[in-house]
Amino acid sequence: MNSTYLRGIYLRLAGVVTLVVTLALLANAVLSHRTFERALAPQIANKVVSVGASLRALVLKAEENGVSFNELYGVSERFTQIKLEAPEISYIAIADASGSVMHESAAAPSEATPYFRSAKVLALQKTPDALAPVERVGDQYIVSMPIASPTQVLGMLHIGVDVAFVDNMVLDMLYDVVVVLVVSLFFTLELLHFMAGGKLERSLSELGATFERGASGNFTTRRRTAGDQAFAGLLRLMETTLMRINLAYATLAREVEEGRRVPAHERQPGLVEAQRGVQSLGQRFRFGIDNAEDRGDDNLLAKVRAPLFMFILAEELTRSFLPAYVRDLLVPVPWITPQVLVGMPIALFMLIVAIGQPFFGVYCERVGHRRTMLVGAAIAAVGFLATAASNSVLDLLLWRSLCAVGYAMVFVAAQAYVLDHATPANRARSFALFVGAIMAATVCGPSIGGILADNIGVRPSFVIAAVLAAGSILVIRQLPATRTVVKGRPAVRLPRMAEIGALMMNRRFMTVTALAAMPAKILLTGVCFYIIPLYVLSIGSTQAMAGRILMTYAVVMVILAPLTASLASTRERMHWLVGGGLAVSGLGCLLMLAGGGVGWVFMAVVLVGVGQALSISAQSALVSEHCAPEIAQLGDGVVYGVYRLLERMGNAAGPLIAAGLVVHFDYRSGFIAIGGGVLLCGVAFLLAIRQSGKPVLAAA
Repeated sequence: MNSTYLRGIYLRLAGVVTLVVTLALLANAVLSHRTFERALAPQIANKVVSVGASLRALVLKAEENGVSFNELYGVSERFTQIKLEAPEISYIAIADASGSVMHESAAAPSEATPYFRSAKVLALQKTPDALAPVERVGDQYIVSMPIASPTQVLGMLHIGVDVAFVDNMVLDMLYDVVVVLVVSLFFTLELLHFMAGGKLERSLSELGATFERGASGNFTTRRRTAGDQAFAGLLRLMETTLMRINLAYATLAREVEEGRRVPAHERQPGLVEAQRGVQSLGQRFRFGIDNAEDRGDDNLLAKVRAPLFMFILAEELTRSFLPAYVRDLLVPVPWITPQVLVGMPIALFMLIVAIGQPFFGVYCERVGHRRTMLVGAAIAAVGFLATAASNSVLDLLLWRSLCAVGYAMVFVAAQAYVLDHATPANRARSFALFVGAIMAATVCGPSIGGILADNIGVRPSFVIAAVLAAGSILVIRQLPATRTVVKGRPAVRLPRMAEIGALMMNRRFMTVTALAAMPAKILLTGVCFYIIPLYVLSIGSTQAMAGRILMTYAVVMVILAPLTASLASTRERMHWLVGGGLAVSGLGCLLMLAGGGVGWVFMAVVLVGVGQALSISAQSALVSEHCAPEIAQLGDGVVYGVYRLLERMGNAAGPLIAAGLVVHFDYRSGFIAIGGGVLLCGVAFLLAIRQSGKPVLAAA
């Protein structure tokens, strides 16, 4: 029995729980869809009746004022006004007592004439207060109402709602149900990991290690407390058994040694053979106490995932509606166009994160992870709450700056926490845990944020983000109060200006940074964070739809990023993954040349996600591949610090570049222009690598 087998048991248990939750969510989605269909028709009928009641009252008032029912005028104008007030109404008709249409707003649907003259519709005239049930007639849902005065029946009023409008409403609700299903699944996985994942996985690993030690003849015991672990009783029983074996061996060795100390004539026969047997046991097996250092506590690593997920979720919640919120708060600012002003809060946020992370890394080194995360989460919570109460884009800039400071502090502290508690053996899994929390929040946040903004409003949604950020403080308090000292790790320091300048003049470093990392981040923030939320609203869709599109990008990244990371095993593969990923992302944006509907945006974002997933893992690895001499001279902390700084400068530049394109063209053209630029960067990257391949290999 090995740790891989026991880890497989944990994954199977998690899979069973996930499957049960998924089936329950699917059943809920199906039942919710049916409920929507049953409840939607009466709701539409109620709204149509309120519109029809005002129109019927107008006709009856005209009759009271001496205008004959057959001589009504201005009916077409009134129909047009009603359709402007209630866009869902697509057909209005006034018929006489026999069912013959006298006035109508558009061509009658098929089978309308027989329906208007049918006995069940005309029978409504006998009960003027009655309301016919909603009936589907051709491509319309029709509600019929009698037009009757106290003395006589004048005719019938028929109001229709297009079937496509109802189907779109049902489809939109179904989208929301699917979004909730996906988000609920991710929440369940995060909750499962938080409640039992790290502890159970560590306990299974300890159990497997104990079995392997016993099977290999290693009977040493370890100084540990397993009281808070799963299988604690079994582990204690096995450790007790090992202690008994050690005690028996120690007793045997002591008795043999005591037998050798007595005079020769008093020694027991066979003592020499017994001594040889004890020596043979000592050579074949290991006894005693294992004082080796612990391999790292996965349970401690797992503790950072929940607060990180909760905090990042608060920020991601705002992605789908932040640009529209900024646009609503615009005030005239000299020399700055409205489009650029809309992008400034996003650009400022990214700029503060880029510049602040090195400084907060030093601060975290001094005060510890827990305190840095607590301060950062508190600052961000205040920023979200103040953002909800913003009066103009100018004070919004201040409050978003607070959010950026808090975000940078939490991100840096969480990353340092993982570094401190990871070992060379589990470093890859540790960072997978770190990135997994961020990607799970990226999947859940924009979609739920869009739904919240459409249903309760933008300002209350910011309040919910503040509550999430404040709630993460309660989970952060469970982290260790003191920072683990890692032997041999150099202290965090700020890169010097001379080092930054030297790296920026380094051709190999800038090939990866300027032609790959920065264009990818410009595409992410410029297109996904700025253009898409505004463009989707400009074509008549909703903030919830913008959130669904951004969720699609995150889901593609979650699925493909681990797969593509496994492909980046050689330098040549990394080159093609980075260049090809940029090209695919650019082609995704160019897909908007074929059409501008929501469907085209979805397909474009899927391709952008595929391209980003291809290139994101290989980009960081190429820095060490291409800049080995610089890393040996300056240290990987400085080289990667400058790389991350320039990469996040691309994050900050993205919204401003997109805003400039929108000023001179439009949202769709900006989408296409950024995609074309990223495609050219991908091609230029591959050409530059190919032309300088031999020098790069020699230098590295």
